[in-house]
Amino acid sequence: MLKTVKHHQYLFWSLVTLIAITFPMRTQAQLADFGLGEKTPVEKLSVKGYLSLDKVQLGSQFQIAVVVEIAKGWHVNANPAKEGFIATEVTPPEVSDLTFGEVVYPTGDVLKLGSIGEAPVYHDTITIGIQADLSQTAPVGSRTLDFHLQYQACDDTQCLLPETLAFSIPIEVVGIEETVQRIHEAVFANIEFAVPPGSTGDEGSLARALSGGQVWLAFLLVFAGGILTSLTPCVYPLIPITVSVFGANESAGLLKSFLLSVVYVIGIVVMYSILGVAVASTGAVFGQIMANPWVVGFISLILVTLGLSMFGVFEIQLPYAVQNRLNTVGGAGFAGAFAMGTVAGVIAAPCTGPALAVVLTYIATTGSLFLGFWLMFTYALGMGLLFIGIGTFSGLLSALPRSGGWMYVLENIFGIAIITMALYFLKDVFPPLQNFLQNSLPFFAIAGGLVLVGLWFGKLTQRFSGIPARVKFQKACGLLLAVLGAYMFVGGIQQPAGPQLNWVYNEAEGFEIAKRENKLVMLDFYASWCAACNELDHRTYADPAVAARLDDYVNVKLDFTRTSETTKALTEKYQIPGLPVVIFLDSNRNVLKRFTGFVNAEDMLGILDEIENSVR
Repeated sequence: MLKTVKHHQYLFWSLVTLIAITFPMRTQAQLADFGLGEKTPVEKLSVKGYLSLDKVQLGSQFQIAVVVEIAKGWHVNANPAKEGFIATEVTPPEVSDLTFGEVVYPTGDVLKLGSIGEAPVYHDTITIGIQADLSQTAPVGSRTLDFHLQYQACDDTQCLLPETLAFSIPIEVVGIEETVQRIHEAVFANIEFAVPPGSTGDEGSLARALSGGQVWLAFLLVFAGGILTSLTPCVYPLIPITVSVFGANESAGLLKSFLLSVVYVIGIVVMYSILGVAVASTGAVFGQIMANPWVVGFISLILVTLGLSMFGVFEIQLPYAVQNRLNTVGGAGFAGAFAMGTVAGVIAAPCTGPALAVVLTYIATTGSLFLGFWLMFTYALGMGLLFIGIGTFSGLLSALPRSGGWMYVLENIFGIAIITMALYFLKDVFPPLQNFLQNSLPFFAIAGGLVLVGLWFGKLTQRFSGIPARVKFQKACGLLLAVLGAYMFVGGIQQPAGPQLNWVYNEAEGFEIAKRENKLVMLDFYASWCAACNELDHRTYADPAVAARLDDYVNVKLDFTRTSETTKALTEKYQIPGLPVVIFLDSNRNVLKRFTGFVNAEDMLGILDEIENSVR
């Protein structure tokens, strides 16, 4: 009996040994994946996260790059994946002070999978991007962000069960006063981030070019942005000034008019660049210099002086010795053109646009004043192309036939235009000039009548010098009426007409109403010196369809005309580089949409559709 038992034991262990030797290795691996055998460890992929900035300021935006290294011979499903397959997906952490945008996945390579067909997959190395916004109330200090990567690894013969890999990214949060630097630019150059909310395609491209180190592309986009800005209402006040300065110039000839125009634009560019770098470095709002009564008064004084000289009240001339000296290096007109250009640069400071907002933000966050100066220089040069053309061909007016008082007529008209613009700027610091303006047909009819009467009595074919005292008095009264009428017309068309929104003028009060009534909030950052802000009021908010839609929002208008502690706090809180800026939020202060610059009524309706679709 004992012998029989031993014989059976021998047969059993022999069979076990035979099975262990002959059992297919691949089957063992598959069983291991199902927990039925010992799992052989396979290093299928590794993952590492990077930030676009060495430190992140409160209330700022930054990017995250997730670099996935896939082992040789393996691949993972792309995102989006073939129907029925498990996509590779990054899950950001759920934290109250961080808002993550849409995750940007690369395009997968198409792989043929036998009877299954074609499917997009990733292999080798891929980079996934995530846009992130840090709230103003986040705690300052170092911490880690915990992410998860879900994937399913496959080789040419099998697919393993889906896995989730945890990884962390360190982040250092600092105050707005800290300087930050862009890092890992080569990594982020591989990510095509979507255009940020409220920005144009050019703005998104510019941000990517700067973050990716493509400096040549950034300069090209900035230059194009300047050209587009020159076609907006923001620069309209400079057009009559430019025409007046060059149209009344005594020099004749296309070449000299062109050179004078170039010097004039260089004056704009230099002043614009210096102001841009200064405000980006100090955190001020670009263009707020025009809120200073002394600055506006000084500019208006220069314009009035220039206008009176065109009427012939007096002559603006340099000393004879200085004129002779300047004539040896190209003429006294070049110094005057540059000086007027610097004044025009201050006037142009309120002009803003998406490209300018990106450049100012770049200077403020990176502290790169050298690159920032030349980006601002390029932007202003693009904006100045329009004035080179205007100045060149306006200068040719001096070559027209001078029979009778033809040139005197031109000079008088230019003088009226320049003094009108002086009043236009003064209205922002002298309330009575603003308060009586209206946008109505009777008001414009009165303005037109004043202009006609003023031109009739203004003796445009004569200058003040060399005419009798009685005629001087008549001419002065006529010109004054013409200037008043022209100002009423120019200022009147800037006033809003049509439906008026029910504005709230306090941010905290606006959010209290939004919470109580469960409404969305629109923050409109404006200033009286901001021409594009006035255009929003006049052409966009006054549109009946837009006004009807915005009636369901809490509309908050925040006045940046004067610098105060409140405007400084709002500038830091909402990262306002220039005006106008419009931000849409829910009642919990989550940003839904943001745009910079003027948008027309049709585009605004599209923005409202997008916002309302996203919150449904």
